[in-house]
Amino acid sequence: MSMGEQLPQIDPQTCSGCGLCATACPSGVLTLIDGRIQVQESGCIGCGHCGSVCPTGAATAPAGDGWAEHYDVIESRGAVLAPGEFPAGPLVDLLRSRRSCRCFTEKPVSGAMLEDLLRAAVTAPSGTNSQAWTFTALTSRAAVLGLGQAVAGFFARLNKLAANTLLRRAYTFIGRPELENYYREHFASVAAALVDWERDRTDRLFHGATAVVIVGSRPGGSCPAEDALLATGNMLLTAHCLGLGTCLIGYAVEAMRHDRRVKEAAGVPSGEAVHAVVALGWPDVTFLRPTSRRRPLVRYKTA
Repeated sequence: MSMGEQLPQIDPQTCSGCGLCATACPSGVLTLIDGRIQVQESGCIGCGHCGSVCPTGAATAPAGDGWAEHYDVIESRGAVLAPGEFPAGPLVDLLRSRRSCRCFTEKPVSGAMLEDLLRAAVTAPSGTNSQAWTFTALTSRAAVLGLGQAVAGFFARLNKLAANTLLRRAYTFIGRPELENYYREHFASVAAALVDWERDRTDRLFHGATAVVIVGSRPGGSCPAEDALLATGNMLLTAHCLGLGTCLIGYAVEAMRHDRRVKEAAGVPSGEAVHAVVALGWPDVTFLRPTSRRRPLVRYKTA
C-alpha cells in the first residue's frame, strides 16, 4: 500500500551524504544535492529501500505496525541475506519438493500457523508497493464445507445451462464459445463430482482440507493479480516448510468470480477480486521423490 503523506526521515547528524538512499529510491522522493539528501513532499510508496541501504542508519523509512516482522511458529532470525548469500541448491530442492496435496488428515491447522503463513505471504513483491492484497482464512472444516456447498450450487446451475445444446450453440454463434468449451472439457467430471457431493458429501473440491485461504485484492493496486499470486507462491512454499500440504483450487476461484453468492458464503466483500484459493491441511500422503517437468518454450534474444 502506498504510504501516502508519510515520508522518509533523514537525520542530518548521522547522514554521511553518500547518496545510496537516493540511488535506491524508485520514486525519486530522495535526491542528493550538494552533499545533502533532500526529501520531496510527496510520492513515497513506502518501499523502505532507503532505510535498508543506509550504512549509517540516518534514513528511516515510513514504518508499518510490525505485524509482518514477528512470527509465532516460524523461527526467523530476522537476517537480511544479500544476493548470493543463500545457496541455490537447497532452494531448488524446496521448490521441487512442494507438491499439490489432495489427501488430508482431519487435524486442524492452528490459528498461529495460519497467521505466520500470511506474514510470509506478504513478503512478496508488490507493484508500486501497493500491497492491496487481502486474505480470507476459513479456519475449520465446517467453514470449508460451507464454501464447498456454495461452489457446488454454482456448478450445478452452470451444468444445467451447459446441458442445453441449443443454448451452447447460440452462444457459440455470437462469438461466445465459453459454454461450449466448458461442456466439452469440464461438464462430465463436474457432474460426477456433484453426484458424489450430494450422495455423501464426498469432497472432490477441497479434498478434505481443514482450512482454506482465499487470496484477493482491494481496488487500487497497479497489478493486483500478479501481487496476489506471488504472495500465494510464498504461502505454498512456507506451508511446505511447516509440514503442511496445499492445493490451488481453481474451480472455487471461477465460482467466486462469476457468482457473488459464493463470495458471500466465503465472507469475501463484493468489492474485492479473488485471484487464488488455497486448500490447507496436514497431508495424509507422503511423496518420496520429485517428478520431472516438461521442457517449456524458451526464447533468447541477444540484440
